[in-house]
Amino acid sequence: MLKNYLKIAFRNLLRDKFFSFLNVTGLAIGISCVLLIMTYVNYELSFDKHFENQEQIYRVVIEGRFNGRDFTGSQNPSPAGPTFKEQIPEVEERLRFRNTGDWVVQYGDKVFNEDDLVFADETFFKVFSVNLVQGNPEEALSRPNHLVLNQTQAKKYFGEEDPMGKVLKLDNDEEWIVSGVYEDIPDNSHFHFDFILSFITREGDYNNQEWLSQNFDTYLVINKNADIASVENKINEIAIEKMGLELQQYLNMSFEQFKAGGNNFNYFLQPLTDIHLKSNNYGGFEPEGDITYVYIFTSIAIFILVIACINFMNLSTARSANRAKEVGVRKVLGSFKSQLIGQFISESILITFIAGLLGLLLAVVVIPFFNDFTDRQMVLEFIPNLPIVAIGSVLVGFLAGLYPAFFLSAFSPAKVLKGDVSTGGKSGGLRKALVSFQFFVSILLIIATFSILNQLNFIQNKKLGFERDRVLVIHNAYMLGDNSDAFRNMILQNPDAEQASFSSYLPTSSSRSSTVFFPDGIIDKDRGMVCQNWRVDENYLNVFGMKMKQGRFFSKEFGTDSTAMVINETAAKNLGIEEIDGRIIGTFGDNAEVLDRYNVIGIIEDFNFESLKSGIEPLIMRLGKTTGYLSIKLNSENVSAQVKDAEAKWDEMAPGQPFEYSFLDDRFTNMYTAESKLGEIFTVFAALAIVIACLGLFGLAAFTAQKKTKEVGIRKVLGASVIQLVYLMSKEISILVFISFVLASALGYWGVNWWMQDFTYRPPISLLSFVLAGVSAFTIALLTMSYQSIKVARANPVKSLRSE
Repeated sequence: MLKNYLKIAFRNLLRDKFFSFLNVTGLAIGISCVLLIMTYVNYELSFDKHFENQEQIYRVVIEGRFNGRDFTGSQNPSPAGPTFKEQIPEVEERLRFRNTGDWVVQYGDKVFNEDDLVFADETFFKVFSVNLVQGNPEEALSRPNHLVLNQTQAKKYFGEEDPMGKVLKLDNDEEWIVSGVYEDIPDNSHFHFDFILSFITREGDYNNQEWLSQNFDTYLVINKNADIASVENKINEIAIEKMGLELQQYLNMSFEQFKAGGNNFNYFLQPLTDIHLKSNNYGGFEPEGDITYVYIFTSIAIFILVIACINFMNLSTARSANRAKEVGVRKVLGSFKSQLIGQFISESILITFIAGLLGLLLAVVVIPFFNDFTDRQMVLEFIPNLPIVAIGSVLVGFLAGLYPAFFLSAFSPAKVLKGDVSTGGKSGGLRKALVSFQFFVSILLIIATFSILNQLNFIQNKKLGFERDRVLVIHNAYMLGDNSDAFRNMILQNPDAEQASFSSYLPTSSSRSSTVFFPDGIIDKDRGMVCQNWRVDENYLNVFGMKMKQGRFFSKEFGTDSTAMVINETAAKNLGIEEIDGRIIGTFGDNAEVLDRYNVIGIIEDFNFESLKSGIEPLIMRLGKTTGYLSIKLNSENVSAQVKDAEAKWDEMAPGQPFEYSFLDDRFTNMYTAESKLGEIFTVFAALAIVIACLGLFGLAAFTAQKKTKEVGIRKVLGASVIQLVYLMSKEISILVFISFVLASALGYWGVNWWMQDFTYRPPISLLSFVLAGVSAFTIALLTMSYQSIKVARANPVKSLRSE
C-alpha cells in the first residue's frame, strides 16, 4: 500500500510541475532558514557548557544602590574569594581574575600588541577544565613572573621551538617565563585568554585586604548538594561584616547607618552558563549576549516554518477542483476515506521530505557565509543532521497535510462526478485567514527591521556632546617612553593634524575608573558620590570638541591646575554644585584618614561616554598624563596619508614596537555591534519570509487566474478594460493585506516599544516605519498577483470561451 501511495505521489508531483516547484521551493527555503536560526540559537545556548562541573561554577556579582544611584557589576574585592573559601564550607574552590589591558609582548625579533591577557590565581586549572598540553597545572601559575599561553600564541611566538622555560618580555620591561601551554579556549566561552599571568606576581593586589575596592572577577566552585540561597546569605553576611568595618573607618558610619541612608548592596551567585546570555549588564571579559534575542530568533524560525506550511495547505486546498474527480472515481471504485487520507498525507510527507533534503543541503552550503554574517564559528554538517531533518520533515509533512487530506477526502462522489465542487468553496475562509497570517508575520518582521534600523540611525546621528569624526587614536602610546612629547610635536607638524591629547580615557569604550568624592572636601556619609575619575591633559577638550558650561578647562598657564578638577553637569547636580566659585571637592588619596582637596575650576557640558543604553554618569577630570592613547584631531579627509605619516614617525621614535591605531567613530560604532547584527539578521529573514509568502501567493494567483479564465473572457467581451480586470482579481488580496497590516501594526507597536526600553536614549516610535512596512507588503503582494492577473486579462477571450 505504501509503495502505491508513493508511486501515485510521484506521478502527481511530476504531472503538476509548477505547483510542485512552488511547494518544494517554499518549504526548502523555510527549512533552511529554520536550520540556520536553530543552529545559531543552539550555539548561543551552548556557552560554557563544555567545562567539566559547569553546573557547580558560579560568578560572584553585586547589585546595589549608593547615594541615589543604582549599580551592578561582576567585580569584587581582592579578599572576597579567599575569605569565602575559608569561611563557607560549601565553597570548594575559588578563582580571581584581574584584567590587564593591552600589553606589548616580545620574543626575539617578534613583537606584537596583545589584548587578551589576564592575571589569574593558581587555581585556574582547578576551576576551569582547560587542557594544559604542556606544564603542570598544579604549579603553572603558582610562581611569580610565570605565565601560560594557548597553542595559537605558542606557535605564533615560538614556531617549532619548545616554549617551556622560554622568556617573553612584556612592555619592554618585565620578563615572564613560560610555564605551560593550553588548548585554545572554545569559541562558545565567555572568555578567551591568549595569555594567563600568575596573579601572585602582583603581590600587592594578591594580598590586598580592602573590601571597598572592587577590581577582581571572582568565581566559586560550590558543592553540588549545597543550597545556593544559603551560600549567598553567608557571602552577604561576610561582606557586610568586612565592609562595615571599612565604612566605619573611612566614612565614620556603621553599615546600619549606610543602609538607613537609602544605600545597600547584595551579592549573588550567577551560574556559569548564564553569564553569556543573562548578565544583566554586570559586565565581564567580553561583550554579553542577550537571551531576549534567542527568544526572538526562535520565534522567527517558528513563524517562517509556519508560513512555509501555510503555503502548502493553501495550494493543496486551492487545487481541490483538480483533484475532486480523482477522489470521486476512487470512492466509486471502493476506496475508503482512510485510504484517501493516507494517499494525500503520503504526498505531503514526500514533498516535505524532498524539501527537507534540499533545505539541509542549502543550509550546509550557506553556513560559512552565515558564520561571517553573525561573527560565530558554528558547524552544520549534512550527514549528522540528516536523521533530524528526515524525522522533522515527516512530522511537518504529516501536520501540514492533515487539513488538505481530510478536506479532499470529504468530497461527495456523486456531486463531484457531476461537476459540482462547491464543497471546495468552504475552504475559502480558512485560505483567506492563512494568507492574512502570512502577511501579518511578514509585515511584523518588516516593522521590526525598520524600527531597529531607525534606532541605529538615531544612535549614529545623535549629538553626543563630543566630536567623534576624524579622530585618529594611536594605541599603547606609553611605548614611546620619554619620546612621547617629542612624538606628539612631530605629529602636530603635519598640517593635517589639528590637536593631539594623551589619555587612557576615551569618550567611547576604553579604561574606566570610579572613586568616591565629597563636596566641600569634608567626609560626609550622606553626600559622598561615586564618580568616574579620569586623568586627562590640557588638550583633551579641544581634541574631542567638548563644551564648557561654566569656568574653564585645564591650561598650562595655570600651575595650580594640578590641584584642580573639571566636572560634568551630572556630577555638579549630584554634588549640589550650581556655581563653581570657591567650590572644593575631596577624595581619598594616599592617606585613608584625610581627604585630598581639589578646586573646581569648570563644569563641562554632559557628553555620552558610555553606550546610549545607559544614562550619563557623574564624571570628574583631573590633570595628569596617562599615555594609554594618543588621540589626534585631523582637519582633512586624507586620513590614510595621516596614518602613514604617524606610523613613519612611530617607527622613528619607538623602533621595533608594533604600531596600532583605530578611529574614534569606529570605536563608537563597535559599541552597537549586537544591535547592528540584529538589524541585519532581521532584514535577511524578513526578506526570506516575504519570498516564501510570495511563492504561495504566486501559486494562488495562478490558480485563481486559471479558475477565472472564462469569467474574464466574458467580462472582456462585454467591454471590461485590462485595469478593471486586474483590479477585480487583486481586490480580495489587497483587503487581506490591509487587515494583516492593521493587526501587525498593533502588535508591532507594542513589540518595538518593549525592545526600545533597553535604550535610555531613543527616538519616538516612527510611524513612518509602519507606513513603509504596509506599503512594502502591499506593493509586493500586488506585484505578485498582477503578473498572473495581467496575463489572463490580456489573453484572447475567444480562446477562453471556445470550449464553453
